[in-house]
Amino acid sequence: MTKSKDSGFLRQQLDLEMLERILQIESIDGILYDDLLGLFREELKGKNLPLDFYRVDPRNGDRILYSGARSFRPHDNTVMEPIDRGDENACVICRGETTGVVDMTSLSEGFTFINKNLFPVVFPFKGVNSGATPASSAEDKYSTGLHFLQWTSSLHDKDWHNMSKQDRMVVMTRLAILEEVLLQGSPSGDKNQLERYVSVIKNFGSAVGASLAHGHQQIVLSNVKPRTVQDHQDFQHEFGEPFSSYLLREARNDLVVKDYGVAVMMVPYFMRRPYMVMLVFKDASKGFLHELSKEEIEATAEGWFDATRAFHALMPQIGKDIAYNIIMHNGAGAGLYFEFLPYTQPMGGLEHLGLYVCQETPRRAADWLRRFLAI
Repeated sequence: MTKSKDSGFLRQQLDLEMLERILQIESIDGILYDDLLGLFREELKGKNLPLDFYRVDPRNGDRILYSGARSFRPHDNTVMEPIDRGDENACVICRGETTGVVDMTSLSEGFTFINKNLFPVVFPFKGVNSGATPASSAEDKYSTGLHFLQWTSSLHDKDWHNMSKQDRMVVMTRLAILEEVLLQGSPSGDKNQLERYVSVIKNFGSAVGASLAHGHQQIVLSNVKPRTVQDHQDFQHEFGEPFSSYLLREARNDLVVKDYGVAVMMVPYFMRRPYMVMLVFKDASKGFLHELSKEEIEATAEGWFDATRAFHALMPQIGKDIAYNIIMHNGAGAGLYFEFLPYTQPMGGLEHLGLYVCQETPRRAADWLRRFLAI
């Protein structure tokens, strides 16, 4: 731990000595999918596992996974700067109280690392006597997969909004490599099974589902098709183009926030909540993060930086706790684009009916974001 320059508090972080105790694989470059599968089955057992089935809402195709264990996850979002790593309120990640690490890379300060989610939403159940409740009705559908966490930095107070450009590039590159490894495998271990989906999300703030304040991304490989994947496939079937291509073609100049050369950040004309933005790539033929060029990876990292630092500045100004989601949309029908969703307005009854009432206009939101990013 190091002293903070302004507060005198001990700076909370996971140090290298602590990480080496839980390091299983130093790099996922070239790792076989079966090796990752084995690590999950060996380490994650018992009460933290989800159930091995999911159900589908017949009204709209929403998939519902079940995991009672996730209600017992540690929550530390109210504790921002513990004084001592030994303090009982200190971050469990900084104390090294987590699963084995499968990838770690040095940053200019500290390091970024990937490990297995201790409370996974899916698990490779096939061939495992997990003790989970088996599918028991015609509505039950079998679920299987892997659930990872990528910790943006070993330093507790570092995340996308305040990291250096060089470090952001490293973190995004490691994320792309993990995606590629997962897409080469199969969530059931059956090499002939083609149903596999890699979902990448980020939750920041307890209001939008983040239980831990230590910055991280979630990566889920699953045989369960997210509803948005089906929506994108239906869109492409009907209109003959991926949704990212449509977004770019319909991008109005007054809604473009920033042009990165190979990608554009924009407020969608159908903005549901104030200040939501999308990062859309100009080459719509690429559908996955690992397919991007170095220049496109850099644009992705810069887009994450710009959107998150804007949210960190904006939300306190409008009387909101800093909270947002980032969602990667990928694969057939989507192309590749990212959605940044600040929690600027809660869901109400009308929204649950599919009728959204937005308290800001897309043009005014784009104006504010452009002015902020120009500073």
